[in-house]
Amino acid sequence: MAYEVGYRRPPKKTRFKKGNSGNPKGRPKGSSNFLTLLEQELQKSITVTEDGKKKTITRKQAMAMRMVAGALQGDQKSLFTLVEILRRTGHFEETDIDGLLPDDYESILDSYVEKRQKSSAKKTRKASQEKNPS
Repeated sequence: MAYEVGYRRPPKKTRFKKGNSGNPKGRPKGSSNFLTLLEQELQKSITVTEDGKKKTITRKQAMAMRMVAGALQGDQKSLFTLVEILRRTGHFEETDIDGLLPDDYESILDSYVEKRQKSSAKKTRKASQEKNPS
């Protein structure tokens, strides 16, 4: 069978040579991406004063402390951000709705509906008597 040039069959002389990259000017080895650079910056230490004492902590710890402090002081944005982080990491359990209702909730609802219907019937009768005093 003769070699055919066509779809997904480039000529042999134009194919990449063994051991050569298809992108020789691509990302150099050892270069970092954005997340690696961000993680390196967050791991650097800073000195903070807490309760009158100097303490060395990472920038990531300082950010977490600041977010929690803001949430405790009533900053809504910090609070919502913190709650969302906790929710996404599974620190809030899903509540079972059935466990929140009493076992006889249907009878409670039925008695409530009956009371509402009786009171509305009384109001209707009272209103009609006021309009038509016989």
